[in-house]
Amino acid sequence: MECDFLVVGAGPAGAMFASSVADRAKTVVLEEHERVGQPVQCTGLVAPRVVEMVGARDTVINRLDAVTFHFPAGGTLDIQGKGTKAVVLDRARFDQHCMEKAVDRGAELRQGERFLGLSLEGEGVNVRSRSGNGSSSYLARLIIGADGYKSNVAKNVGLGQPKDTVRGIQMDVAHRLDDQKRVHVFVGKDVAPGFFAWEIPCDDFTRVGVCVSRGRGPPVAYLNVLLKRLGMAEKRRISIISGIIPLGPPSRTYAERVMLLGDAAGQAKPLSGGGIYTGMVAGRCAAATALESLQSDDFSPRALSIYQLRWKEEIGKELERGYMLRKAYVRLQDKKLDEVRQTLDRPEVLSLLSDGDIDFPTVLASSILKAAPSLIKFAPQFLRSVLWH
Repeated sequence: MECDFLVVGAGPAGAMFASSVADRAKTVVLEEHERVGQPVQCTGLVAPRVVEMVGARDTVINRLDAVTFHFPAGGTLDIQGKGTKAVVLDRARFDQHCMEKAVDRGAELRQGERFLGLSLEGEGVNVRSRSGNGSSSYLARLIIGADGYKSNVAKNVGLGQPKDTVRGIQMDVAHRLDDQKRVHVFVGKDVAPGFFAWEIPCDDFTRVGVCVSRGRGPPVAYLNVLLKRLGMAEKRRISIISGIIPLGPPSRTYAERVMLLGDAAGQAKPLSGGGIYTGMVAGRCAAATALESLQSDDFSPRALSIYQLRWKEEIGKELERGYMLRKAYVRLQDKKLDEVRQTLDRPEVLSLLSDGDIDFPTVLASSILKAAPSLIKFAPQFLRSVLWH
């Protein structure tokens, strides 16, 4: 089959690209799983703007406006947002909604078909795949790698891997929390070394999960401890998922006739691990570049480099700052984390935090530093960089 664009991966990033180009170019999407959205590997916690980007209000299962951070010594930090700050998605349904939108606009979806490899051939790229019906091949003008952190597309064209990863595990438990508007976040080496743990209300069930830095052992051990701490160890377990989150984009997210999106490009937010919004933004940026390249018949690395300039313009600064702050966070011992809580626990800082945006958390850094200048000792490189800019 010949096509203009072939997308490997039908997650939100790949679907955003496909829905943005399918009415103007022949677009094929390969999804290795038998059904889009399965298996789920995400907390489904996003800012409301993500839902608005694709008109997916029917996939929201809860709305949140507050967060409580739990620190190692037992102290807490309560932040009450001004209006809805996050929503919890039915992630499988959300992915399906995004892909249905792409199909409605003309994209051809092939489920249960796995990408095997590619090779440049004259005026296009030859792509090999396999499904239950046997092998297939495609000749495409451009390949979009939206195939996750282990991206086979990236490996085939020699693009680098993300700088770091964290490992996570999450369980839905048959337990209803009294406060359905507040998410709880837990930090500390005994809870989630190098990252954090969470408790999210989802109406008649609760989503509990843990992410840990690479090399800190399997996260399931920490999850079992957390469930016991929360009094949910004996509750009925509805589902359990696990996965790896890439942090820190490689130096290039494009090559000859190839662009990478989402987890394949390491575009997850370093502070939260969330990658839906950033992947969808990258999908739009890639779509604009792809259509320009199609019009000029130029898919060279030089032409596709515009894609990287575009996504960096929109989310690059946040990813860079978030990665710097994460590196500082990982170095903090539990005692220092408790000191951070004490420094932040003042009315003027909490008021600033209540205006925070989960997609752009570092935007408040300079204002918070002015309100609590002693914070600079915990992350000097990051905060001096913020002041410099």
